[in-house]
Amino acid sequence: MIFKHTRLITLLIIMSSTMVCAQNIYDSKFQWKMPGGKYINPVSFFSMHGYVNAVFAGPSPQWTASNFNGLGMPGQVLVPNTNNSSFQNDEALWISSELTANTSILMELHLVASPSGTGMAGPGGLTIVLTEANANWKIYKNYANISVGTFWSPFGIHNQDWLGAQNLFSLMPLASGAYPTHYNEKGIRLDGLLSHGENWGLNYVMSLGNGYDAWDISGYKSWDMNENKTFNSRVSVFPGFGENLNIGFSYANGLINEGDTLSSINSSTYYDLSFNSIGIDLKATTKFVELRSYAILTQKNYQSPVSRFVANDNVTGLMCEMSKPIEFKENKWCRSIVPKLRWDYLLNDKNFLVSNAVELSTISFGMNFHINKSFNFSVDYNVLNEIDDFNNNRLITRVSAEF
Repeated sequence: MIFKHTRLITLLIIMSSTMVCAQNIYDSKFQWKMPGGKYINPVSFFSMHGYVNAVFAGPSPQWTASNFNGLGMPGQVLVPNTNNSSFQNDEALWISSELTANTSILMELHLVASPSGTGMAGPGGLTIVLTEANANWKIYKNYANISVGTFWSPFGIHNQDWLGAQNLFSLMPLASGAYPTHYNEKGIRLDGLLSHGENWGLNYVMSLGNGYDAWDISGYKSWDMNENKTFNSRVSVFPGFGENLNIGFSYANGLINEGDTLSSINSSTYYDLSFNSIGIDLKATTKFVELRSYAILTQKNYQSPVSRFVANDNVTGLMCEMSKPIEFKENKWCRSIVPKLRWDYLLNDKNFLVSNAVELSTISFGMNFHINKSFNFSVDYNVLNEIDDFNNNRLITRVSAEF
């Protein structure tokens, strides 16, 4: 038994240290990048990267009384779901291997808590979430690449906020709730790019997957619930300013729920529930400020499984985030400080299931302190505005370490 373990450890060491003449996963600055792409660098046969993200949130008397927590799911699980001052954490691990110059594999694992009390871990327990596990094949240069397996939805840029350690803010934007489902999918994904010189570029990504059957992380199942599939896509343009300006356009459609005739007609699960989403996003870097923004508009369509009754409602999300790194070249205690400001907004029009419209917004501000390239400390204060005047503003501090 000891001999077997010794062989396994030796094999891992060899895999980690063996260098081959391999291409980086991103050959062009205009190439589409998956949300966790910054942690992947398969220039060796075997690569392992990740982060530890520790959060402390101050007391918030009516934090759990409000209805905003579930709208940005699953991102809010990165913040303690309690009114008390509390600690929370999340960890992530990326394992990748480039098998040849044109083929590679990737796995992305997260340890998160489930405040909903569902799943094997129970209330507040740790749950392993597999967000990426796929094989990649470069068909022809970077014009076309295929991935098959499990992957992040390529719709928009809001899915990047789910990765705790790379968020500018600790809280998930409420605006992300305008995209109505969890962000992971099983299926096939195609991406590619075109470029002209150093300043002009365009990339595309699209996917076809099993679809979803719930609003939150519980809809991410290992089986296909129906014959309907979900299509996601994004086209990203770099209009002449290199990486300093990027504009993206997204579209998605699919089925969330197949009607259950045993449910009450006042329940959304009684209806066949499908969605169509469009989005636009912007990333811009100037001499004075870095800007990140997006807008999402979703139409949800309800159809009775036993009659011709049809209804729909619309959900709109808007987010704008500004920051500006202040570098300290010769300061050994702090590499840079990043002041940050964010406003985001979510509107869910009233429909036959909800008598009143839901309108929410937040203003968040704070500072990030980059101690070095891999160790960051941040503090932000979140002012949460809702229809009801809840006392749920919150101060959050966070330490993130990457490897």
